Amino acid sequence: MNKVFIIAGVLSSALCLALPAAAASHTVTVFHCVNKDKKVIDVILKDGRYNYSFGKIGKGADISIDRAPAQLTSNYLNTRAADTDTGTASSYELNFMNGDYHYQIFSGYTGSRYDGGVTVYKGDKLITTVNCLPDTVVDYLAEHIFDLPES
Repeated sequence: MNKVFIIAGVLSSALCLALPAAAASHTVTVFHCVNKDKKVIDVILKDGRYNYSFGKIGKGADISIDRAPAQLTSNYLNTRAADTDTGTASSYELNFMNGDYHYQIFSGYTGSRYDGGVTVYKGDKLITTVNCLPDTVVDYLAEHIFDLPES
């Protein structure tokens, strides 16, 4: 009987030690979409760090940036906009810096019209904006930007 309790105790201890490791390696999708050229915009949260990647479906990422939450900036706007079909508008942004480049992942609604994607700047110069196909979007930016440390 004591042997059963010892084995159960060992198994229970091993399970308790394994659970935090499993939770720490959990990956959460923050933002995901595909553009008209079949390129994927992804932001994930894994092991307490945010990763932005961009690249062709089924290929390796053309760019991948990994940052701690304190290294990111964010913006948001919620307003009543009388000139929209619903009278409201919202905008959320998560910003990754990489040298002179600034990658601004954005999402929002102007009335019932959704807009999301990434805008890329080099210094203050706009390089490009890549828009998502609306039916490909998984968007949890709003839930994450409020969890970032204030700068």
